[in-house]
Amino acid sequence: MNNAIKDNFGRYVKNLRISITSRCNLNCVYCHREGNTGARKEMTADEMAKITRICAPLGINKVKITGGEPTIRQDLTEIIEKISGIPGIEEVSMTTNATFDTDWSMLREAGLRRVNISLDTLDKNKYSTLICSGFPIEKVMSNIKSARRVFEVVKLNMVVMKGVNENEIDGMIEFSKNNGIVLQLIELIDSDKEFFNKYFYGLSGIEKEFDEKATQIIQRKFMQNRKKYVIRGAEVEIVHPMHNTGFCKNCTRMRITSDGKFKPCLMRNNNLIDFLTPMRAGAGDDELKKLFLEAVKKRKPYFCE
Repeated sequence: MNNAIKDNFGRYVKNLRISITSRCNLNCVYCHREGNTGARKEMTADEMAKITRICAPLGINKVKITGGEPTIRQDLTEIIEKISGIPGIEEVSMTTNATFDTDWSMLREAGLRRVNISLDTLDKNKYSTLICSGFPIEKVMSNIKSARRVFEVVKLNMVVMKGVNENEIDGMIEFSKNNGIVLQLIELIDSDKEFFNKYFYGLSGIEKEFDEKATQIIQRKFMQNRKKYVIRGAEVEIVHPMHNTGFCKNCTRMRITSDGKFKPCLMRNNNLIDFLTPMRAGAGDDELKKLFLEAVKKRKPYFCE
């Protein structure tokens, strides 16, 4: 377990999820923006590396780079290289919308090991008009295939929405199988009550069907204990972030916002801990370590009062 510490609910904290920018070239209808509130201030590559270096001896061994859209950052390769070179960091991965030309080989050489690509539909008209506001899907498809040639593991993140794409799950399973990609079916997060009520599509029924029909079921012990199903030759995971005490119970993440704050829970914005301001004011490693430990103490399942 390395030197991983526990929060007040007995949950180990082992992963950093670093939003390196709040900027994005798309405006996906469901996006929760990793809890960012439109802040324009961004950390430098050195600042991200420094806070990771301080957290690593406390048990952090994996880092996920997110946005906004991380490939907007011109120094993305430098960020990956600096973070992946920190002792104790075993894996650096990234989420992206894969809409920009990306040199996957260069990112892999820098230390990137896995990539999650957002793709909610295979319908090019639906993608450009409803999901991602005007962007053509062909570029994304090309980048998915080129990423798969470089990385052993590529995942597709499909946010399933009622009346939008719930009828495309079978097609996405087939696409994933044909391209050797892991499919993640993700329930909508309640970041906007009206939108959530209109589009939420529960995946419990699908999960029950998978439990009965899967040729193999793998329990992912360190990923909220969620299951990976082998369905018709494809690997499929189901992510229930809402109405799911098990998701919170097994959470091992500490989020970092693009403007340099520890964010103990995706669904809460009232317990953020600013570390970038004191870092830029000259705070030493011990002080920054205390801020991380303070953030760990503030970790609380979102369904708790």
